[in-house]
Amino acid sequence: MSIVKVLLTTSFCPRLHEDYAKFPRLFHLDDYETCLSQPEGLYCLGIFHAQPLRKPDRIYELMEEYSKDPHHFNRTRLHRGYCVSARCPHIVEANSTLRLEKCAAQWGKSRALRLSLLNLQYCSTHAEEYARNHDPEQLDVPERLFLTVVSVLLALNFVGTMYDAVLSDDVKRNSYLAAWSLRCNWRKLTASYEDGDPRLQALLPVQGFRVLLLVLIIGTHSGCIHDMTYVYNPRFIERMAKHPNLMLFMNGTSVTQAFVVLSNFLLAYNVLLFSKTHQLSLKMLPYAIIKRISRITPVYLLLVGYAATWWPKLSSGPLWPMLVDSESAICRKKFWSHVLFINNLVSPQDICLVQTWFLAVDMQLYIFASALTLLLLNYRSKALRILITLFFASVLLNAGLAYAFEWKSLVFFVYPENLRTMYRGIGSFAHLYMSPWGSLPACFVGLIVAFLHHRAQEQGRKFNDNEAMTFIYNMGIPLIVSWIMAGNWAKAYTSPLFLAAYAALEKPLLSIMFGFMIFAIANQVGTWLREWFGWRGWHAMGRMSLSVLMVHWCINMALVASKPQPVVSSFIAACVDALATLAFSYLTAIPLTLMVEYPVQKTINALLF
Repeated sequence: MSIVKVLLTTSFCPRLHEDYAKFPRLFHLDDYETCLSQPEGLYCLGIFHAQPLRKPDRIYELMEEYSKDPHHFNRTRLHRGYCVSARCPHIVEANSTLRLEKCAAQWGKSRALRLSLLNLQYCSTHAEEYARNHDPEQLDVPERLFLTVVSVLLALNFVGTMYDAVLSDDVKRNSYLAAWSLRCNWRKLTASYEDGDPRLQALLPVQGFRVLLLVLIIGTHSGCIHDMTYVYNPRFIERMAKHPNLMLFMNGTSVTQAFVVLSNFLLAYNVLLFSKTHQLSLKMLPYAIIKRISRITPVYLLLVGYAATWWPKLSSGPLWPMLVDSESAICRKKFWSHVLFINNLVSPQDICLVQTWFLAVDMQLYIFASALTLLLLNYRSKALRILITLFFASVLLNAGLAYAFEWKSLVFFVYPENLRTMYRGIGSFAHLYMSPWGSLPACFVGLIVAFLHHRAQEQGRKFNDNEAMTFIYNMGIPLIVSWIMAGNWAKAYTSPLFLAAYAALEKPLLSIMFGFMIFAIANQVGTWLREWFGWRGWHAMGRMSLSVLMVHWCINMALVASKPQPVVSSFIAACVDALATLAFSYLTAIPLTLMVEYPVQKTINALLF
């Protein structure tokens, strides 16, 4: 057993702390603002591979051994932000990259290390920083186009609101102009329920369920962003990565399957209700797709457009180019794929706003589920059997793909170094986690629950007094948490068959649990949990979910990327960032929902329906 492993197995190791203190600091940043305020200022950010100048080197050997644990950062890779002009003024070199390398090598010699540049994030001069912050002439076509779009939206909202305000309540309004009235859209956002349909009224607690899931996702993303930035105390992240309870976040990202289940449940259930009074066929599919696009696209593309144009201009700092500018460049390059909702399939390793993979999958599965639901209307007696068969076939498909391509569940590679690059180079993330086939079982679960619920209503069956269902429903959240925590158990197995089986079953079993919860909520099973989810305050928050989902990453990343020094990571710091992100996201979501999502959706509906 190595010396590091021996030391780590002890409860208190002064020797380990002494040796760890001798490791070179993993992350370091010089003063960015002061550096680039000087006319000759040059600031560079890069990753260096460290090797010992002389062997044997006991500390370096400990660094290598320490880095072999996947829960640890690679301590032989040093992340440096240097003010080269101030740190090494004597080095004369026209090439900024070579100048940085020579400057870093000078520091490395003082620690008996040889540093070689692995990845140059950027080099910025005083002139470039000044132009970035003070030169309005640098606005390009996409930036001007985004300003134009925002200006048109503001003008339409102003006209629509004024039009609505000057008319009395008993005057019939033009549907196109009224669609842009802030007053009308505010009423829609805050209404207890617009249709008053008792069957849909029972689904109101779903809004609270949706808000809770969104809070969990934002909390998880906040932790991810802490891992992606420069950290003052990386040992905190390394310790947390080993903590069993962190599995709730490491494996908890699978709760996105609940959104897939819910989305497809609502789709199929509304189609089934609509089919009672209308004759439906596959000819309705284009209208269903347009309706979905009008619901998602305005806010979705506006935020991707913002990220691709004006997001980098929001702030600056030593980490800003690495975290924001680089992602903005990807958004600009892949904007067309976001328009077509195929960004999760085209260059999946290049991620623009990590949450957008879900919207692409949701749209892809929505088109598939819409067509399937319309077809099954003609085979209602066999619909459940067909859907259950397709569910098992989709699980077997993912098992076969996982075995053939050696894909694994996310829990097997959620480690600090992988999180830093958002799993770049890991096929399991790009081709299974973000794929439509990876979420296909959840899609079928949503459809199955919708057909089951509709059949129960048609037969007049009541479940609210069923003791067995009430018990299972009350145990729903503990069961979901237990299954997520089971990732600690799964990580102990490395058999290819087990890895493929777990990758194929993890999400479907979770989806079944979520499906049962939705079925129970819709059938008014349980008391306190349903009442808590049914609190009226959740209704408006739930309706803003799309805007919150889209805007939160930009806000959270901006909060962290603008910091001038490495962040101090802790549970409290992550919670503060998450709460701040939640607050700003919901505040931003109000105008996005009222001025973009609702009016565009109403206008398209008025034109086509």
